[in-house]
Amino acid sequence: MPDSNACAADSAHSGLPDAWAHRAAWTILDTDFQQAHRFVATWRAWRADPARPVMLHYVGHISPDGLDLLRRELAVTESDADDLYLSLLHELQDRDASIHRILLDRGQVSLTLSIDDSHTFLGDHKLFANTVWFSAGANLWSKWTAKALSRLCARGATLQAQLPPDAPVEWLLEAGFVRCSSVLATGTVNATFDPPWPLGSKEPPLAPEVLATAPSCCVVGAGISGASVAYALARRGWQVTVLEAAVHAAAGASGLPVGLVVPHVSADDSPRSRLSRVGAKLMLQHCKDLLQGGEEWALSGVLEHRFSEGPDRLHHAAAWVKPAALVKAWLQHPNITVHYAKPVARLQRNGDRWSLRGQDGSPLAEAKVVVLATAFATRTLLEAEGMQVHRAPSLHLTLGDLQAVHGTASTGPMPQHTESPAWSHPHNGHGCFIPSVPGPAGPFWLAGSGFEPDSTPTPESLAQHRLAPLVEQHRANLERLQTLLPEAAGATAPLFLGGQVNGWSGTRCVTHDRLPLAGPVDSSGLNGLWMHVGMGARGLTFSALGAEMIAARICHEPWPVESALAKSMDAQRLRKRRAVREVESDST
Repeated sequence: MPDSNACAADSAHSGLPDAWAHRAAWTILDTDFQQAHRFVATWRAWRADPARPVMLHYVGHISPDGLDLLRRELAVTESDADDLYLSLLHELQDRDASIHRILLDRGQVSLTLSIDDSHTFLGDHKLFANTVWFSAGANLWSKWTAKALSRLCARGATLQAQLPPDAPVEWLLEAGFVRCSSVLATGTVNATFDPPWPLGSKEPPLAPEVLATAPSCCVVGAGISGASVAYALARRGWQVTVLEAAVHAAAGASGLPVGLVVPHVSADDSPRSRLSRVGAKLMLQHCKDLLQGGEEWALSGVLEHRFSEGPDRLHHAAAWVKPAALVKAWLQHPNITVHYAKPVARLQRNGDRWSLRGQDGSPLAEAKVVVLATAFATRTLLEAEGMQVHRAPSLHLTLGDLQAVHGTASTGPMPQHTESPAWSHPHNGHGCFIPSVPGPAGPFWLAGSGFEPDSTPTPESLAQHRLAPLVEQHRANLERLQTLLPEAAGATAPLFLGGQVNGWSGTRCVTHDRLPLAGPVDSSGLNGLWMHVGMGARGLTFSALGAEMIAARICHEPWPVESALAKSMDAQRLRKRRAVREVESDST
């Protein structure tokens, strides 16, 4: 493996590491990730710099063929590579053509790797780069390319571009780059993005400096949705206050004894499928970094039974996870303070800040940025009197589509003889079956779960977490298991029939398209009020991705997925059947 320090000259031309000193974050765009040397050199420099930014965002592009070559090169030289190259090699396994968010150094180094063609890369990203290393190649330099680069730059960004011979540098000037100079010895063009014209609402932010006082925010809810957002912002140096109505974390649906991280698959590769692949890989990184393998999670793989839809599919990059353990690990970040038994009943706008108040009107917290992660209760908070002026005109339609569903899972001790493949890994497809999970009283299995809609939940139904009698819910779980995995159903049936299974029940918040609402409450995200709800049955797959999306938008960072795909998670999206006049009637 060549010495990555050979890339130091690139950093010097870009003013690094001095330029990023004492910044809250620094974003680098590298359109030539083919050998990863420049990334590793930058990562090494960040580690060694006492004045480094809190967050280093590195956005790289590589073609699918280039990724295959890079993986082979890293694998061949694995025995001679240092720990940074080995960490990168591990994370590059099983990556397909898409955008991938890879968290390194406990999430403070964020690699956003785009595996696709160059035009797609430049046209469907959302970021404000401070340093740009651009390689045009023979067929990529055009006026469109120069304009696309300018849309990805923060004001003041430095550009180091490898352009074809005799390439018109004027296109850079027209796009807003100034102080363009050519280096004949290397064939590069250096420039700074500083257009003499205002960019209006699209004006990129200046590189944020580390403030004397760290930015702060309040997250409402200490379940998997709230804890994931709190951790995402805490990693970025924010001081986060979490308010939880219950007396402990993961008191709702996040208290499921064990769940699955597994991507969704569809014939048309829908946005839900694509987002679930990104979300599952991101969640597995969190589990690897924060949880105890074999006790709190395991990369077990999941066998998906497809029945009439085709052959069964084994997902290797899938796992079982104990959600409550993950929530606890997220909330243990030193920048997070949690207050329990603090139900938020009302939001009040005071100048540029939000006041969060309890049932008796007493103030619980105050913050400029608030993230609501209270599942179905978010609807009540946002539809309260006086909140209409603070939310997007269409949001009441989206909130009206939120639905509470109740689910019950059945658990029991492992039988004596479980050597067959049915017990070797989790299964899903018609309910789920998760065997051999470590527990205080020994290994257990989980089967379930029910999915009973309650369109207008009452306090009583939410408190009881079940509509049908518990014995009927256990019977339904056994029937599902008989379809999903007859062998496991036969072995556990005596426990079901003898009333020896335990039950866990919870209420999930579901959207119309089974994707979370992760975005601002108003149309532009300017009033500081955000929401992260609607995980449904896939909170372990989508929560970390939704949190990363919200944190990226709040902090003006690179988005973790393509801009077009991110719209499928946005809180402002509507059912396609919704007529425009419904939105207009609400705003008049």
